[in-house]
Amino acid sequence: MKLYPLKFQPILKNIIWGGSEISKFKSLDKETPGIGESWEISAVEDNVSIIENGDLAGTPLDVLINKAEAKLVGKKIFDKFGDKFPLLIKFIDARDDLSIQVHPDDKLAKERHNSFGKTEMWYVVKAAPEAFIFSGFKDKITPEEYVEKVANNTFTDTLQKHFVKEGDVYFIPAGRVHAIGSGCFVAEIQQTSNITYRIYDYNRKDA
Repeated sequence: MKLYPLKFQPILKNIIWGGSEISKFKSLDKETPGIGESWEISAVEDNVSIIENGDLAGTPLDVLINKAEAKLVGKKIFDKFGDKFPLLIKFIDARDDLSIQVHPDDKLAKERHNSFGKTEMWYVVKAAPEAFIFSGFKDKITPEEYVEKVANNTFTDTLQKHFVKEGDVYFIPAGRVHAIGSGCFVAEIQQTSNITYRIYDYNRKDA
């Protein structure tokens, strides 16, 4: 098999907090509001990337890895992960605040979901004035305080807030409470996992 520079069909996700930056950034034929995420390379079940160029067009990523093996991903990666590409790469456009959330590490994800954990990294592609993220708590809180603050909508007061600008990079390890705020357009590199525990979502029901 002869390999060449591969392009993948983006997997677009319409989400309640999505905006219009992704359709502009990717020069889509029609500007479509509400696209919250564009998955660029994915091996997540039911969301496996498809090659869109060249002789291999139409081939799913996992099928290609099974055929090309170490030629595509290297021996160390293939021996460890098989046909499961270990990274999920996406763009995220937050027109509104995302839910406050946390992801499991490898151990917990394996025990509960037979999956990888979810450690992430964000690169800020574009940021509106006063755009921010949450990353971690200011101080420890008790379960009782958590319940109280969710009930009275003051939970975000407990979190570390960071104002962001274009070019900033943030590492979000599994287990850290976090969220992307409105006005952020980021590239996210994460483990191949779609497991999210939402712990506060501004009383939204459809996010």
